Amino acid sequence: MTASTPGQRFHTLDALRGVAAVAVMLFHGGADAPLVTARGYLAADLFFALSGFVLAHAYEKKLRDGLSPLNFLRARLARIYPLFLLGAVTGYLLWPGSLLVLLMIPTPSPGGMLFSNNVPLWSLLFELIANLAWALLAVRLRLRWLALLAASFAALFFPAAQAAGHADLGAFWATALPGLARTCFSFTMGLILFRLFERYGKVQVPTARGWLLLPLLLAILTPATSNPALADIATLCLALPLIVWLGARWQVRGGWLADRIGGISFPLYCIHAPILALGRGSPDLVALISAGLIAAALLLDRFYDRPVQGWLRATRQTACRDRAALA
Repeated sequence: MTASTPGQRFHTLDALRGVAAVAVMLFHGGADAPLVTARGYLAADLFFALSGFVLAHAYEKKLRDGLSPLNFLRARLARIYPLFLLGAVTGYLLWPGSLLVLLMIPTPSPGGMLFSNNVPLWSLLFELIANLAWALLAVRLRLRWLALLAASFAALFFPAAQAAGHADLGAFWATALPGLARTCFSFTMGLILFRLFERYGKVQVPTARGWLLLPLLLAILTPATSNPALADIATLCLALPLIVWLGARWQVRGGWLADRIGGISFPLYCIHAPILALGRGSPDLVALISAGLIAAALLLDRFYDRPVQGWLRATRQTACRDRAALA
């Protein structure tokens, strides 16, 4: 068994990210994709919760010890923007629209979406906003205040979800505010889970049981029946936090495989929607494109994202050394 350390990787959480990205892709396949992911939009909420958990693990102590919110924001932009830009360029080339999308700026569109040529990009913008708000305002909050903050976001988001009949809010201008509350709710839940993990569960158990969480996640994303909004809210409050908690506690054997599965998540999430839309109306074509997208995500992780992140890290380290030499 191993205790939590600042440089530690959560391999089960990595694998969950990869499966969640596939679920989102299948959800955006619509009627042409398997109905097993008809609530695949909730995988975005898992991403928000994982972001809260992992960022608290990596940055909470650093921010408390003096890392400036500006430098934190730079680190987050360095992580998010290269693949965001790739997704934005892909969307623009296939479905031309406003060039402002390349700058992470949402614009009005005939369909009322924030990013009309690559719809899922809204969640990356909102996640970045939640990240910055945490670094500026909430990083020093005690657990009870984080719980109150999560309850406040729930009070803003849950009534809107009930009114809409589901929790899939945020992609459109008309749902942007409840969508931001949705993002902040799950992100704050991730922060809370990390605090609880540090206090009660930071001793991890190497076990194959972690792999069982992957089909369990897909089962959670199956269609709701009588009251979809209530089922979504229960999933956000109970099922997804439990998945994150168990994923943090159950460290899968075969971390290299979990790393590869997790590696596809961000590239796949950023590029899938505009490409998948080319096959809309043809289940066979959607299936073929989906398989190609997973393969492309593996290549992008290996030959684009990892090299770019390595170059950006080296650039930041060189800049820090230069500033230290001039001091």
